[in-house]
Amino acid sequence: MINLPTWSEILTEILTKVGPDPKAIDNVRRGYLRELADYVKKPVILYATRWMDQPVLDQLDVQINWADKEAFMEVVHGIRERELVLILHSPGGQIEPTQAIVEYLRQKFENITVIIPDAAMSAATLIALAADKILMGSHSNLGPIDPQFILQTPYGFFSISAQSLIEEFERAKKEVKEDSNSLLIWAPKVQQYPPGLLEEAKNSIELTMELGKEWLVKYMLKQLNNADEIAKSVVEYLSNHRLLKSHASPVGRDRLKELKLNIEDLEDDQILYDRVMSVYHATRVTFQRTFAHKIVENSQGRSFISLRQPLQGVAATQQPRQG
Repeated sequence: MINLPTWSEILTEILTKVGPDPKAIDNVRRGYLRELADYVKKPVILYATRWMDQPVLDQLDVQINWADKEAFMEVVHGIRERELVLILHSPGGQIEPTQAIVEYLRQKFENITVIIPDAAMSAATLIALAADKILMGSHSNLGPIDPQFILQTPYGFFSISAQSLIEEFERAKKEVKEDSNSLLIWAPKVQQYPPGLLEEAKNSIELTMELGKEWLVKYMLKQLNNADEIAKSVVEYLSNHRLLKSHASPVGRDRLKELKLNIEDLEDDQILYDRVMSVYHATRVTFQRTFAHKIVENSQGRSFISLRQPLQGVAATQQPRQG
């Protein structure tokens, strides 16, 4: 059995090399990525963000956004194979660029395996649902896909689920109808929300559920006669804010298997497990030792790395690189 290095051993490896070689962090990470691709005999793309490592200067920098589509176009360029392994480590982000990224990748690849070395939440969970199969460790998790809105209030930025927003509006209508004096309580709160927000919330929920169901039926569940039924139950469960309570609730692989998703245990192949975790550990070390906020990189050396440096407040750059 091959025992590849732990996080601390990879950190030691990088720190040993970084003095004489400033590119050591990138080189070590890319080396493990190549070794993984050689083992699975398929191209591998890593999509990871800094969301678990501090400091994060702006939450938008670690979320899925429109710039990520260009990043994926950069790292897909030159890949001729029709099968792909995609490593996901992301808190999620905007639904529209997520849709664009998934549709782009599915045009390029006939078969996609998604690997979750730790966690892929929200819109990143949607990307995983568009795979043919998902590999997860016992510690790995996906998350709820109920859309969230980040609102600016007099008390700062506040995140609220679309479903909670709708329920709050409905509660306000009901209480004001029953007792007009309650308008004095509800009016200041409702006035904090921008015009059209309620309709946006409803549309976001519908779009998320439609995409999740469509991708499941078209890809992961395509061989099943009851694909529509399973897909509907999956997206309803993952979208149910009232049931899951929190947008950060972890949904582990055992529960996902119960929902009839095509989930395989990463530990079933110990060599694969070690190689995946080595890529992941090297990626986390990159975030902890540099200003990188997002890494989109393939096993052939092409990468698109977003840097955000705390230089006089704000300075952001996005650098396409080829190793």
